[in-house]
Amino acid sequence: MLKKALLVLLSALIISGVCFAGEEAAEEPVEDTTAVVEEQPTGEPAEEASSAVAEEESTLVLEKIAICSAVEDKQPQGVGTVFADDLDKIFCFTKIVGALDTTLVKHVWYLGDNELVSVDLPVKSASWRTWSSKLVDMGLGKGYVEVVSEGGDVLGKADFEIQAAAEEVEEAEEDEGVEEAEEAEEPVEEDDSEE
Repeated sequence: MLKKALLVLLSALIISGVCFAGEEAAEEPVEDTTAVVEEQPTGEPAEEASSAVAEEESTLVLEKIAICSAVEDKQPQGVGTVFADDLDKIFCFTKIVGALDTTLVKHVWYLGDNELVSVDLPVKSASWRTWSSKLVDMGLGKGYVEVVSEGGDVLGKADFEIQAAAEEVEEAEEDEGVEEAEEAEEPVEEDDSEE
């Protein structure tokens, strides 16, 4: 029984090594997460124990999330929560850790409670940075981006708000001021008749 469990574990390690041999190495040091399977004193088969360990270790964690106006050299630029509608697009930058094999996450973009788009993004190593973008033609208002695992778990969320550009706001305020002044100059007529 022990030989069979070790053979299965050895095969899994060899296959893992082949899968990751061609992948881009993470730029940051990543902790070794190799599973060590020991004989279970409870009489539980070693194969079930190793799959439980693998599931536990493959838990994805959203280490970083940022809404920004650009991504340069794999880093978010212009990070914030409020953006003017005169930008071409905004980005959701994420750093995902904990993947043992290639998997997917989704960036689901919302404005208010309306889903705008869902973007599938690959996660190809234990430490992976990825991002999506959305054209700022969605309208004004508050929104958010949810990061969802392939299994449907929400890993995290970032809020944002799209506001009118500063020039548009100033022009609107000036126009309102003119209208208010014009209204103040006109006499107010009240109609006391009942209909």
